[in-house]
Amino acid sequence: MRKRVVSALMMILLLLPGCGEREKRLEEGFQALRDAVTAAQSIRFRAAVTADYGDSAAEYTMNVSYDGSQTTIELLTPEILAGVKAVVTRGESQVGYDGVMLGAGPLDGEGLTPVGVLPAMLDALASGYVELLWWDGEIMAARLYVGENSVLTVWLDGQSLAPTAAEIAAEGRTVATVHVEGWEIS
Repeated sequence: MRKRVVSALMMILLLLPGCGEREKRLEEGFQALRDAVTAAQSIRFRAAVTADYGDSAAEYTMNVSYDGSQTTIELLTPEILAGVKAVVTRGESQVGYDGVMLGAGPLDGEGLTPVGVLPAMLDALASGYVELLWWDGEIMAARLYVGENSVLTVWLDGQSLAPTAAEIAAEGRTVATVHVEGWEIS
């Protein structure tokens, strides 16, 4: 009996270095994404955002373009909002349609709008406090703070490191889900 226990412990010890390599790859991969987002001169992607208001939900599709200083978001759906653009810089945003720009007030971590979710995601990827990193099969996952009471969970392709999905939770309730397509960074 004692021999079996010792054998089982030896097998576990032999497997541990492999776990360490996988965790190291996770940390290095996330840091590589963070470095790329921080240094990016251009990030482009399409996002499907579901905003959950508790008693109702709204769905949006948006094209996102970040140029190193501001994020431009063009609404594609719902059709009634198609063509509306939002330009977000640190702390403030403008929403416009057909060349007319209107002030939309400051953005903060406590009052995210469906349009504000995507710049908040990019900011968190670049500099948000990392609470947790883990593997979800072959997908990397990270939980980051985006405000005092808001947390972003993002899932990354394990090979390309491109974000594939994200959720923002505020005060323990998911307020937005994001599905990312066509992530391009340069």
